[in-house]
Amino acid sequence: MTDGRPTSDFDDVCGIVANETRFSILQALWDAHTETPAEIEGPERDPVPFSELRERVGVQDSGRFNYHLSELVPRFVQHREDGYALTHTGARIVGAAVSGVYTETDTELDPTAVGDCGVPDCDGTLEASYEDGHVTVACDGCDVRIVMHAPPILIGAHDIESNPDTLQQYTLSEIQKTIRGFCPLCNGPIDTRVARAHLDGEAPEDDRVKITHQCRECGQVSHTSAVSLLLDHPAVVSLLYEAGYDYRDVALWRRPDSVESAEFIVDDDPVQVEVTVTVDDEPLRFLLDGELQVIEYERP
Repeated sequence: MTDGRPTSDFDDVCGIVANETRFSILQALWDAHTETPAEIEGPERDPVPFSELRERVGVQDSGRFNYHLSELVPRFVQHREDGYALTHTGARIVGAAVSGVYTETDTELDPTAVGDCGVPDCDGTLEASYEDGHVTVACDGCDVRIVMHAPPILIGAHDIESNPDTLQQYTLSEIQKTIRGFCPLCNGPIDTRVARAHLDGEAPEDDRVKITHQCRECGQVSHTSAVSLLLDHPAVVSLLYEAGYDYRDVALWRRPDSVESAEFIVDDDPVQVEVTVTVDDEPLRFLLDGELQVIEYERP
C-alpha cells in the first residue's frame, strides 16, 4: 500500500513533465517514433538529432531547449550517440495524455442500447452510458447494473453506438488482467478473496458470490462474481465452443439464454466456493479454495 510512503519521487515526476516545453519534447519524439517505417522496431528505430528535435519543438533558444531536454534524461528520454529517443516511461506519459485520462473531463455518452437483458423473465433493454470516467451498463426493466472505469478515449475514439461490443471487449480485457493478478491502475499485485460480508454470514444475492480484488500497492479495490474468475478457463472455453459460442463474445451483462451459472459458498473454514457453468443443459462444476484457485472440476 502507498500509505506512509514518501511521495517526493512522484512529485518530482509530475513537476518535470508538467512543463509545456518538456511535454512538447516528449510529443515530438513520439511523433518521430511513429513516423519511422513500421518494419523497424524497438531500439533500432532512429533517434532524433538535437537540432532536428529542437526544430520540431519550435524552441529558438538552444540553451533553454538543452536545459529542458536534460531534465527529461534519462527517465523519460534516452540520450544516444546520434540523438534522442523516448524511453518506455516517456511513451507511457504520451499515451496517458492521448487517452484523455488526465485531460478530458467532459466526455460523455448518452444512454445507448447495447442489447436485451439476459435475466430470466426480464424483457428490458440494456443501456450503456459514460460519465465522470465510468461506463455504466444498466437494464431499464430490472436492477442489473454494472459500473466500470474506462478512459475517455474508449468513448471518444470508438463508435459505441454502432459497435456496442467494444464495451464487452474492453471489459473482458480489464477482467482478465485483474484475475491474472495485475492491478488495472498501477499493475501492482492483487489479492483476491471472497467478500468479507459473505464470510460474516451475509447470503449471496441472485446466486452470485462477490469476489474482492485489492491491489497491495495502490489499494485499488474492485469486485466481480466468482464465475468471472473462470471466464477463460480451458474447460469453460471448450464447453462454450462445443455449443457454438466464442467466450470472447459472451458479455457479463448479456449472456445467451442457453448459458447459465450458479455460485455457492460450500464451506467457510476453510473457504470453498462452488461454481457451476451450464451450457445447453450441460453442466460444468468447479470447486475453488479460499484463494480462489481451482481445486477440482468435473462434467457430471
